[in-house]
Amino acid sequence: MSLVSIEILIEGTISGNLFSFTTHTIPSLVARPDKEIYFSNKGLQLK
Repeated sequence: MSLVSIEILIEGTISGNLFSFTTHTIPSLVARPDKEIYFSNKGLQLK
């Protein structure tokens, strides 16, 4: 698992390159993803 700084997380959220996910160790990231980014990371296709 990669670790990133809070600055990188904030920058990624502002630019729209992050999407929400949950873990047992940190709260979900609150960022509205682009659907294509989300589905490409999940290995799914938009229909």
